[in-house]
Amino acid sequence: MTNFFGNKRLIALLISLIVLIAVMGATVKQRPFPSWPERFVHDSVSFVQGVFYKPTAAVAGFFDNVKHIYRVYEENKALKANLDQYAQVTAELEQLRRDNKDMRQMLDIKQNKLRSQKVRVADVIARSPDRWNNMVTISKGKNDGIQPDMAVISSAGALIGRVQSVSTFSSQVELLMDIEQANHISAVIQGPEAIYGIIESYDLKNNELIMRKIPKGLKIMPGQYVSTSGMGGVMPQGLVIGQVKSTGDGDYGLTQTARITPLANFYQLDRVFVVERTFPVYPTQEKQPAGKPSNGG
Repeated sequence: MTNFFGNKRLIALLISLIVLIAVMGATVKQRPFPSWPERFVHDSVSFVQGVFYKPTAAVAGFFDNVKHIYRVYEENKALKANLDQYAQVTAELEQLRRDNKDMRQMLDIKQNKLRSQKVRVADVIARSPDRWNNMVTISKGKNDGIQPDMAVISSAGALIGRVQSVSTFSSQVELLMDIEQANHISAVIQGPEAIYGIIESYDLKNNELIMRKIPKGLKIMPGQYVSTSGMGGVMPQGLVIGQVKSTGDGDYGLTQTARITPLANFYQLDRVFVVERTFPVYPTQEKQPAGKPSNGG
């Protein structure tokens, strides 16, 4: 009896397996229209997918957008940092180029034009806004041998002014733009014949120095160089000041007046030369022995 039921179960299992295989074979075949069970299953799955797909896609897209925005923010931040660094490096490079150019120029000036002069190199460390056209502060003072009334020239070798006051570690330099009656400069116009005069004032509007007391009748041509004559007792001889731009009458027609364009750029002063005035030393007269009259007596 047990074997019969066992055989029946085996037969039923075989029949079910055969039916399943037949159904699978029937469904595997390509048909223009699926069977109704397939349509039911497909429609049910499609409906469920349609219900959950759009919200799921929207949520997934939202998080993708957030990640993308954050990534763009980080990239933008990194690019800004690189841009700032690039700007800083560019500024430092330009500063080094200017420093190198100034150093080369100053070395050339010192070796060629100021070989016979005793000079000291100083940096311009301050310039007061309220006295921008009048005064600059340099980095050398009394401890460096700087003294009042020493001439100061630019890195290009052109006269810019004189030392007005001296502190221990710095000095105040009065520019030619602030020239007054008390600090006139004895100058000479270079040419076939030396023409002497006095630089007395500065025309700020036209950026010109005014040279007066030039003898009448002497021919002066525009473009001639003007330098210090050394006759004023303060400025060394031969420091270039500028070039003649134009001439005219002065002092009631008894003298000439020349307008001079300075060669120095008073608005771009980074490093300067301080020139020491050297006076000739003459041997002093020997002291007469006591009781012996001198030759003049």
